[in-house]
Amino acid sequence: MTNYILYRTANDVVQPPPYTDPISGRTVTPPSFVADPAGRVILTQQIGDPSSVSVPAGFALAADPAGHYPVGSLYPVPA
Repeated sequence: MTNYILYRTANDVVQPPPYTDPISGRTVTPPSFVADPAGRVILTQQIGDPSSVSVPAGFALAADPAGHYPVGSLYPVPA
């Protein structure tokens, strides 16, 4: 068994909904923002056979035998 991490491969971008400004009556669309950056470690787990694990779109597995990347840390996303 080896320690693995599950990390984001792309930024998780959120677009807040538009709203009506109560003073001007105009529709305002707030800017989008990065809620969770690429490389954010979501999960750590010991896995015996990583090829048997199904990874969801937007995420990747990486071996982390020394445990250098705890949940919440940033893993350097390969180019």
